Amino acid sequence: MSLNPRYLQYKFTDSPELADTFDEMPLWSASFGLLLLKHLELKPNLTVLDIGSGTGFPLLELAQRLGEGSKCFGLDIWGNANERAKKKMKNYGVTNAEIIEGSAEAIPFADSSIDLVVSNLGINNFEQPDQVIKECKRVLKSNGIIALTTNVNGHWQEFYDVFEETVLELKKEWLVEALKQNQIHRGNLSSISDLMIRNGLIVSRHFEDQFEMNFLNGSAFLNHYF
Repeated sequence: MSLNPRYLQYKFTDSPELADTFDEMPLWSASFGLLLLKHLELKPNLTVLDIGSGTGFPLLELAQRLGEGSKCFGLDIWGNANERAKKKMKNYGVTNAEIIEGSAEAIPFADSSIDLVVSNLGINNFEQPDQVIKECKRVLKSNGIIALTTNVNGHWQEFYDVFEETVLELKKEWLVEALKQNQIHRGNLSSISDLMIRNGLIVSRHFEDQFEMNFLNGSAFLNHYF
């Protein structure tokens, strides 16, 4: 067995080439995005904002499902992913979508200008989630809707349990708290609902689902690209 396995050598390096091979990412995010799309009520002539739109999923799928009468905007700080999404727009012939490089902490839209805000697995990655939700509330019309997906505390529980056991076997007890905080920050139904409510939104519906990703063994899991 290698004492320095590949997954310990990996270092994320952003580049246009990386973004161009990022299309496999929906293998992880698609289950969440499809749950979101399943429960959205599609209406004509919507103005939609996807925060954390990445390489264009589910932004471009939603734009095509809504058709030319609606306009969909993708907002993300990741420049290379934005360029990839623009290539997809051109290749797919999507004319009712637009990519904007910027932060969801300062959404570049006027008050009460958006019908629908969506975000697929974005909320866990926002450094200031309260500020983001405040901005969403600001730009939403009075009857507007925010629909988001997130992986709550408890996901990958088998992995986290083994990880903690391994840390303790290696006598690195001080890492256990950091591991627990990594899980806790994802929140649960109650904490996410509280986030919405304290920033002026009403939680009207929520849906929960689960799926599995199976691997031959732990090394295959840790060497997986995501």
